[in-house]
Amino acid sequence: MADWEDLCNRCGQCCFEKWVEEDGTIHPTSIPCRFLDIVSRECKVYHKRLDVGEGCVKLTPKLVAGVQWLPEDCAYRQPPQKKGRR
Repeated sequence: MADWEDLCNRCGQCCFEKWVEEDGTIHPTSIPCRFLDIVSRECKVYHKRLDVGEGCVKLTPKLVAGVQWLPEDCAYRQPPQKKGRR
């Protein structure tokens, strides 16, 4: 699973609050999770992020394939790059 988590490019977009309309339209806000270091874009409590009660979700390939709230340019949503080819 380390390879999966290594895909993250630390954009931090998933750690900002989102406003969801009744029709499912998603609007990102400028309000970060209180544990997001907005300079480094890293979680200050990453090792226990799922236990702190902030609504953090463990991203898996299956989950990412089905959610709409991750931005299109999220590294987890990009097709895997083959190593060793240019």
